[in-house]
Amino acid sequence: MNVLITGVGGFVGCHLARELERSGHQVAGFDLGPSPMLPENVVIHPGDIQDSAAVKDAVAATRPEACVHLSGIAFVPEGWRNPAMVFSVNLLGTLNLLEAFRQVAADARVLVVSSAEVYGQRPRPRPVKEEDPLAPDSPYAIAKAAADQLALFYAREHGLKIMTSRPYNHIGPGQNQNFAVASFARQLAAISQGRSKAVLKVGNLDSRRDFTDVRDVARAYRGLLERGVPGKAYNLCAQRTVSIRALLDQLCELSGVKPELQVEAQRYRPAGEWPELDTTRIETQINWKPEIPLSTTLKDILAEAQQRLQREDAP
Repeated sequence: MNVLITGVGGFVGCHLARELERSGHQVAGFDLGPSPMLPENVVIHPGDIQDSAAVKDAVAATRPEACVHLSGIAFVPEGWRNPAMVFSVNLLGTLNLLEAFRQVAADARVLVVSSAEVYGQRPRPRPVKEEDPLAPDSPYAIAKAAADQLALFYAREHGLKIMTSRPYNHIGPGQNQNFAVASFARQLAAISQGRSKAVLKVGNLDSRRDFTDVRDVARAYRGLLERGVPGKAYNLCAQRTVSIRALLDQLCELSGVKPELQVEAQRYRPAGEWPELDTTRIETQINWKPEIPLSTTLKDILAEAQQRLQREDAP
């Protein structure tokens, strides 16, 4: 298939572009600009997802048979700092994409990437299924929930081949330093290379999250494009909950560094209690399960952080 990825230059987009190309698909991208992390033959159509004309032009130019919508602000705290921007990008940007496909490429298969944050931080009596009520409890989650429901509405009302995914946290090589694991890896790499003192800045280490390797996530998105059922939402996670502290301990062991920990207020996020997800639908409909062990993910993250620091020194 000819696939358009919005936000192609981002963390997930780069991994997804490689996953799709390895599987024989042709990839075009829509993003603010080029990314050195992308395969060379991915053509970027520059533009802002908030610009409806630019989005429509990109869809018209590429005439995609499928699309994965990744453009958006992924950093949850940004919703508290700048809610207007988060709603503009994550909700109105999604509306721009849906309208472009309704008008220009109504036969295309479209995956709108939402978030498991739409279920909120409260305990549930059983694993959450896709039909269970949403309970977003932050500006970011509310914007994501609205975009998710808007996408499924377009599938119902306009007959478009749209699906949504609701993933929990994903980690892997190339992630932005705003996120905890990537930040830990870069700090540990700098300490191990003698670039900084053995002090590691952290947030709430008692938080527990379900982490999936981004490469497993990319494989899931490819599977949904190929075999997912339009009009459906899909929970996506690794079914393994681990504390941030446990991840940090593993990274410290891998790096051979035992730093002093320094808690910073701006990095601190309340722990909350995230519900477990029922992933039966994605497992049965596209035969997907995570394959990459957490230990491998952490090794690769640390190795990439070390290599990136060395590249920054290169003339």
